[in-house]
Amino acid sequence: MDSLNAFANTLSLLGLGSESSVDALEKTLPGFKFLNTFFRSWFRVTLTGLFTFVALAGALSSGVNSLRDGASKIYWQTVRYITATISIAGNDRLNREVLNWLGAHILSKRSTRVLTANSEPLQSDAWSYRRVNTERNDYHHEKRIPVQYLPTFGSTWFIYARRIFMIKRIMTGSTRWHSASWGSAPEEFRGAPEGDEPLLVMCLGRSVEPIKLFLEECRNFADKQREAYITVRTSKPQYDPSWDTTILRPLRSLETVHFDEKIKQELVSDIQNYLDSNTRKFYNKRGIPYRRGFLLHGPPGTGKTSLSLALAGMFGLELYLLHVPSVREDGTLEKLFTTLPRRCIVLLEDVDAIGLRRTPAKYEDEKDEDEDDDDSDSDSESRHSNITLAGFLNVLDGVASQEGRIVLMTSNHADKLDSALVRPGRVDRMVYLGNISQRSSELMFLRMYSKDPDAPLPAGMVGMTEEELKRLALEFSQQIPQDIFTPAQLQGYLLNHRESPVEALAQVSSWVKEEMAIMEAANERARKAAEGKKRRKQKKKKKKQLEKAAKDLEGFDSDEALEELKKKMEEETEKNSKKLREKREGDKKRGQDETTVENTVEKEATEPSTEKKSKDEVVSNRIAVSNASVEGPDKEQEDKEVQTGGQTPAADSGSEEKSSENTNGIQN
Repeated sequence: MDSLNAFANTLSLLGLGSESSVDALEKTLPGFKFLNTFFRSWFRVTLTGLFTFVALAGALSSGVNSLRDGASKIYWQTVRYITATISIAGNDRLNREVLNWLGAHILSKRSTRVLTANSEPLQSDAWSYRRVNTERNDYHHEKRIPVQYLPTFGSTWFIYARRIFMIKRIMTGSTRWHSASWGSAPEEFRGAPEGDEPLLVMCLGRSVEPIKLFLEECRNFADKQREAYITVRTSKPQYDPSWDTTILRPLRSLETVHFDEKIKQELVSDIQNYLDSNTRKFYNKRGIPYRRGFLLHGPPGTGKTSLSLALAGMFGLELYLLHVPSVREDGTLEKLFTTLPRRCIVLLEDVDAIGLRRTPAKYEDEKDEDEDDDDSDSDSESRHSNITLAGFLNVLDGVASQEGRIVLMTSNHADKLDSALVRPGRVDRMVYLGNISQRSSELMFLRMYSKDPDAPLPAGMVGMTEEELKRLALEFSQQIPQDIFTPAQLQGYLLNHRESPVEALAQVSSWVKEEMAIMEAANERARKAAEGKKRRKQKKKKKKQLEKAAKDLEGFDSDEALEELKKKMEEETEKNSKKLREKREGDKKRGQDETTVENTVEKEATEPSTEKKSKDEVVSNRIAVSNASVEGPDKEQEDKEVQTGGQTPAADSGSEEKSSENTNGIQN
């Protein structure tokens, strides 16, 4: 307050706080003189002095800011002149590789005092490799995610190859917005990086060559750490169509995937020949698109995904995994494919689950009737993807499709795929992975119980020679039925007896019987469910036909009108019969095994009558026939199943004749 008073006295000497100036302000601002007197009496300062002090302080602050901005511009101009700089985007893999190198060579060897910690699993591979060297055989420790320490915002200085380097993480997006409340605090104290911040790599000197050598060293370091792993990149297309999630899987030998050895060798030879540099030149000179596609099909649990992982590890390629039904639209799929590298393996899982098939116009009526059925199976319920066949084919071999990649598609039902999808050029080879053979079961037994130099022998294998193990494997395989069980089933059994091969051999026969009984029961349940669904569909269809026919009879009181209705129904019957014949021919061409196809409209047999029938008589006869046709055959069939303990007779001529008679009585 004394300083303000002294400042006010100084202003008075200058004439800024004199009575004349106060009187002048009183004329402009009535009441100013009273306030000035009040502040002078109570606070020993005049308003004119206070206002002048604030104005000068603001001017001084503005001058300081101007000086700071000028100094900053001079600093960055100097930095630009004496340094070379390369920036790296936040979503680039090189960004994560630089952080990986920095953490392994700088942060771990220096007493850095400002870091960021993370105990959640990262979506990048920046720190995934170093955790392998610190694993402990401790269950309590294993279930806890280790803390990871990464560089935070700000600059990190270090010396590499006798050059001074600086790496700076730059705030972007939400991080910058949240840190605004910290004012002028240093960047490293404003918040924690989220993993997608750009990097600025600077080097003292006017050449970028040292930075290029440093970035190459970061890539080589990451590649060396990845040698024992398969890099699997996945995407969450419902949120962001990008390959943003990285999973590291241990290398898997191709010997661990059990299917026909001849087909396996042909597949490996095919891919090896395709990846040869001379093959690319051959394709380019002849104008052939440099792409290769394979369809891995077979029952679930036969190793289709495992084969993809083994191939990626064998040829040292990254695996890009995409569950096709999770992709919402063609644009998302196209964006994912355009960001693929030139050499990689793309695994498209369950391509049959999205129902990519062209529907001919002549089958539209049958399709509409099927969609009305409430008892749809699980396949139809899972088809919520909006991908079109044209969009899917475009990313495989369209103008914008990437060259150099290998596409592996998996399907449990290859017969459901459209012929346009599996033609050569899109699918160059179809590989069937079926149930396990006896030879493959023998190899699986040997692999499961072979000696591992890095692990102690199980108690049941101590003292067992290699010849004895081969003998047990041969005896084991002879008790496994040919092409009945999936490799996953057999592997699960061996894992339950991994401590003793002798015990696994002794109990395999009882396991085979139990599994066969379970599979037969499952097949029986599936068969009954299919038959029940078919009966319900038939009842619903016949009921709709009868309701439609009864509705058409309303208002017809003359023989001429009835004859006209009969003629109309016969024409409709002929039309539907023609559609049915065309559908049967189409089913045969597509190789579909449909043993029974019901008639869509049964031809009604007319009874000769010269007597004029009234509307009430016609409707009464129609209702009687409807009840007999809808309830009779199906109820008798269900009663027979109950009496025979759920076993459906192979043929029941009486029921068929009765059903035929009831159906033929519709025409009246």
